[in-house]
Amino acid sequence: MKYLMIITEDKSIVHSLKIILKDYIVEDVKPVEVIEKIKERQPFLIFIDTYLNEIDPCELIDKILEEDDKILIVPLISCYDKKAKEILEKEIFEIIEKPYLIEKLFLILKKAEKWVKVNIKEVKQEENKEVFKDEKDEKKDLLFQMFFDCITENFLDIKKACSEIVKNLRRYFHFNYISLFLKEGPYFKIYSSIGIDEKFCEKIRLTFDDPIIKWFVEKGKIINIKEKIINIDLKNFSSILKCSLIFPLRTFNGKLVGFFSVGEKSTNEEITKEEISLLNTLSDYLAIIFDNFFLYNEINYQKKYQEFIFQNLPIGILVVDKDGIVNFLNREGEKILKTSFLELKGNKIEKIGSQIADLFRRSLLYGETVSRKEFEFLPTKTILGISTNIMKDENGNLVGVVGIFRDLTEIKEMEKKKENFERDKFWSAISFRLSHELKNPLVAINTFAQMLPTMYDDKEFREKFSEIVVKEIKKINEIVDWINKIGETVELKKEVIFLDKFIEDFINNTGINRKNQKNLTKKIEVDIIKLKEAFNYLIEFLKDAAKEEGEISINIDEKDDIGEIVICKKGKNFPFEREEEIFIPFNPKIKTSLSIKILLAKKIIEAHQGTLKAIFNFNCKDFVINLPLKNE
Repeated sequence: MKYLMIITEDKSIVHSLKIILKDYIVEDVKPVEVIEKIKERQPFLIFIDTYLNEIDPCELIDKILEEDDKILIVPLISCYDKKAKEILEKEIFEIIEKPYLIEKLFLILKKAEKWVKVNIKEVKQEENKEVFKDEKDEKKDLLFQMFFDCITENFLDIKKACSEIVKNLRRYFHFNYISLFLKEGPYFKIYSSIGIDEKFCEKIRLTFDDPIIKWFVEKGKIINIKEKIINIDLKNFSSILKCSLIFPLRTFNGKLVGFFSVGEKSTNEEITKEEISLLNTLSDYLAIIFDNFFLYNEINYQKKYQEFIFQNLPIGILVVDKDGIVNFLNREGEKILKTSFLELKGNKIEKIGSQIADLFRRSLLYGETVSRKEFEFLPTKTILGISTNIMKDENGNLVGVVGIFRDLTEIKEMEKKKENFERDKFWSAISFRLSHELKNPLVAINTFAQMLPTMYDDKEFREKFSEIVVKEIKKINEIVDWINKIGETVELKKEVIFLDKFIEDFINNTGINRKNQKNLTKKIEVDIIKLKEAFNYLIEFLKDAAKEEGEISINIDEKDDIGEIVICKKGKNFPFEREEEIFIPFNPKIKTSLSIKILLAKKIIEAHQGTLKAIFNFNCKDFVINLPLKNE
């Protein structure tokens, strides 16, 4: 059984390690007894707690290595404070972070046993060169294994991975100075180093204009400071990093992702050609690893950036796959639907509600999409506006459906309030104008009625009074008749006729011009008498309200299931600035009868399920009438 040593003042650590490492001989040793116990027991590995009251851990590590530099030391670190950084500068084998994972503990022990096996030297004169070669190959394999283990364990933490790489380089080759540079944006900066002042490392920033970067880009060769071909700039830089060799980290397509430099060995041994070759091979592998890391980081960043955008959009986003399984719902969507993505993730779209599920299923099954569809979402009693779209891969295969939606409840309430306000404003205007129309004739009647008792004997007064009163009463009757017409229900006696025939008859009766001679083939279902009445009202309005001579023309067209008729009057003078003014009765800008007639025209056209709009251009005034066409 292998013998291990634990140096700690915490009995709980000793107890837990002895339980975990039951297949090893584990001894708890006081710091003051360590050197004596090492001489007696010869442990192959020592666990050292970084918090000791009796002695400084760094000092203790130095004493242990001074006694036996083949002992593997594994510090137990709680956090990466100043003391931990000092310990990492030492010749340690590996570190374990508290609370430690059992799997990592066994992995370190496995690596330690392999390391010891490689480094045990059986000095036998009869040992042949092949055995020595196998030992070197095994040691080389172990080096690469150590590198890949530390990178795999720390792939998401580039700083930590670099730190482990540098420590393994020191552990294997015994270099006294090591620096690892990586590209970050437009600069190359030190990610990890040994033997160089940290404050100094933070200040070093290299660009593609620096001599060392130019060398790697142009030549792609290792920099050996001892060679005569190396220029003074590179030698000056090497003196700053205290290095003798610099290796580029270049991918197979020539991309420079960084470089690392190494100094002389602390053992005073020369760096062999085999070691330089090994380091060069290692640099190729590291270049690939770091390039993949940065690529992964960029992809991961883009993914997180997109998620950030989606999560912070002021609209809901819902995504399902081709089977209708919920894959994504952003925060605003959660808020609108009053649910959480965690509850929906992996579930069918039906879990949200049948209304939304129906829209998504139609997209998945039939390719139907909706644009700005509004409906009341029953689970929350809110008004939603939603649009859906199909997602396909590069081969045109369906991969899912995305829906974008928002809560329209407040907007609809505001629109309703606006409609109520406009309605109140409309009736207020009508009330005011009706009052004005009625009071004007009443003024004359009231005046003559008050003067009649005193001026009854005046024949001229009586005759004038009778004439004016009759005239004003007639006005009142006309106003009442128009009011009744506005309030009456438009009863239609419909028949189906060709739209083109109706327009031709209207042109013949009014004498207006037809702009286009396009042949129309579709029919309309209308009350011919009522519709002609509406059109005549429009012509009368344009002739009277424009207050100037100008050609009146008509243009017709068929657009899908709608017949569009445009009645146009040329001219610039027009008493109205806004469309709404036209359709308010008793408008003082025009005759009362004309004001009522244009309102009746709109009412008749709307009774035919059509629409009437007024468009004011600079040189012409258009009434645009849309009527539904009859599909047979």
